[in-house]
Amino acid sequence: MSYTLDSNILINLVQRYPRDIFPGIWDSIEESVAQGDSCISQAVHREVDRGGDDLHEWADDLPGFVCLVTDEELATVAEIGAAHPGWVQGQLNEADPFVVAHAKHESSTVVTEEKRKGPGTHDKNLKIPNVADEHEVEVLKFFDYVRREGWSF
Repeated sequence: MSYTLDSNILINLVQRYPRDIFPGIWDSIEESVAQGDSCISQAVHREVDRGGDDLHEWADDLPGFVCLVTDEELATVAEIGAAHPGWVQGQLNEADPFVVAHAKHESSTVVTEEKRKGPGTHDKNLKIPNVADEHEVEVLKFFDYVRREGWSF
């Protein structure tokens, strides 16, 4: 099983599970990255850089964690943009189409804390799970990711 992590997963790690208190969570994610099972897209990497903390450097120091964008992914991002022209608004949701596109082309599962919106939702209010559904990409919450991997702390 492989996973594509959304930026909110990394941000929540820093805010809710600081490494000095929850080292096991961080170690488990790092091991998953080392095994080639978890990654982030370059767009998520850029988003994390805007946070101004050590998260960007941590991601840089994990070989294989930041996945390069492929031409196929760019084509899917363009397709998503055409289908939902109001979803990305400047930096708002900027990485989200890349998360879905990467997961689609890697046959991985997206890990995000975003909640699916109901039918008739305007593009500007869409969430990753909505668009992932359109591309037959599985989505999990963080604790479901932890459980699926069999981690306990």
